[in-house]
Amino acid sequence: MRATAVWIAGLVSILILFLGVRAFLDPVAASASFGLPMHTDAETTFVRIYGARNALLGAMGLVLAARGMIRPLVLLFTLATALPLLDGAVIVSRIGPGHELVRHGAILLLLATVGLALWRTSESGR
Repeated sequence: MRATAVWIAGLVSILILFLGVRAFLDPVAASASFGLPMHTDAETTFVRIYGARNALLGAMGLVLAARGMIRPLVLLFTLATALPLLDGAVIVSRIGPGHELVRHGAILLLLATVGLALWRTSESGR
């Protein structure tokens, strides 16, 4: 179970890193997938900040997974579950509730599931 949880955490970390890099390379498209579409590069400053956040978190998760550092990985994934909630709050404050929140709900579920699997793994190794 330990190897599987760490492997999945590594894959999710790669996905998060990819989302961050994508926000740097194509912030207009990334803003649309975030749920707040923008039309010019001048409007996308927050998207680049979002990208920096995701790239850093993805890289950290990938390094922790590669080194088999379960407890820090558990902490990272557990704390990261707050991010889709905060992202969703930004969307609701700007455009109200809608289908754009589905993506953030799915990310929350993914982060929570991986965090729980890692937590169980870390507890069984004590």
